[in-house]
Amino acid sequence: MSQTTVETMDILEKAKNTLDAPLEDLLRDYWWIAVPAGLILLLLLYAILERTGRLIFGRRKTASNQGDRLRENLADYPPPTGSPGPRRLLIEGWPARIRLVVIAPVGKENPIAVSDVAPILDQMFRGLAEVLKNDQPLIRIWPPQLSSQGFAPTFHRLVHKPEPEGQPSHWVLVAGQTPSRPRPLLLGLALWADEANTLGRLTLEPGQWLGVLSVRSQ
Repeated sequence: MSQTTVETMDILEKAKNTLDAPLEDLLRDYWWIAVPAGLILLLLLYAILERTGRLIFGRRKTASNQGDRLRENLADYPPPTGSPGPRRLLIEGWPARIRLVVIAPVGKENPIAVSDVAPILDQMFRGLAEVLKNDQPLIRIWPPQLSSQGFAPTFHRLVHKPEPEGQPSHWVLVAGQTPSRPRPLLLGLALWADEANTLGRLTLEPGQWLGVLSVRSQ
């Protein structure tokens, strides 16, 4: 047997003995490699878990906090004061006062200010600016919504009536995307009708607003 073959067999035998050695022997002999490698692995696992938890729970917390800020309880709203003005808003023929206006822009590129609300809505319903001036509703500007179709369900979920659903109420809630003229918006209204009714909550498409709401002169 040649010298080279003998040396090769010795190397293989040493490798086999190393592999067969107990784990504690390996750790004892190679602790200077195992300890730093273990620490690096733990740091990587911690970073991955922290980032994953922040992404999941951070998003949930942000969405929950935003929902709390946008929530409206109509039971806390006082009834309209004073007499209606010379122009009245009608919801499917029922005279009503505007108590809450919620508007969200369509897309982040189209911000809207509170001062823009009355002029824009007046172009949708001629005379509505005068109604808003008389009724003095609370105006809320919501952040841009991820989905235009999701705005109305979100509005109806976050704006609470004091009466159970389906029961007669002075409150009528209307929400949806407005027509494209003068500009498309996501609009929600909480209206206080002169008489209790069962209109409840209405979700409107852009082409339905003018058939459901109207402004008349008294």
